[in-house]
Amino acid sequence: MKHRRKSKKHRQASKAIGIIAEDNSDVQVINELIKKIAKAAYNIKFFVGGGSGKIIDKCFAWAQNLRDQGCRYLVRVHDLDTATITNLRAALQSALNPSPITTHIIVIPVREIEAWLLADQDAITKAMKLKNLLNQVANPEAIQTPKEYLGRLVYARSGHTRRYVNTIHNPQIAAVCTLSKLRRCQSFVPLDQFISGHI
Repeated sequence: MKHRRKSKKHRQASKAIGIIAEDNSDVQVINELIKKIAKAAYNIKFFVGGGSGKIIDKCFAWAQNLRDQGCRYLVRVHDLDTATITNLRAALQSALNPSPITTHIIVIPVREIEAWLLADQDAITKAMKLKNLLNQVANPEAIQTPKEYLGRLVYARSGHTRRYVNTIHNPQIAAVCTLSKLRRCQSFVPLDQFISGHI
């Protein structure tokens, strides 16, 4: 019996996911979304860059560090912003080549991770405690500045009484998002498939 408990604990410990992202709120959002997808227990370890240049420069060393901390999986998250997917993906792949953690994925939200949150208007309404229900955004990934759009939307629909702060509210919105709505964003699907296939 003791041996089985030890084995189970070992299996759980092996489900360590390393996350490299632009800031802490992105890590929190990704963690909230992984919770909805993962079928097994897991824990996360992470590094945040605070800027594209620093992330690309430090990416390989951080991945090595995460590997040495026991991470078997790596999720590398970087907003597309105004870059092209081809160029940004190539830069991120080059920075990780070869990746110290073999089982990894590069996730590029289009244009920002806030587009994913805009895909679920009910989650925004609930997390931001809005009295007026929001209409569904037809194509969140087509919005050029989703963070600013979300801020204007919340301020307007709250009757100018609530201010959206991405570092505070993004994880709260992510916590109540539904996967079916998130999957409307094509850039979310690879993360969904990666986690469901491995965790």
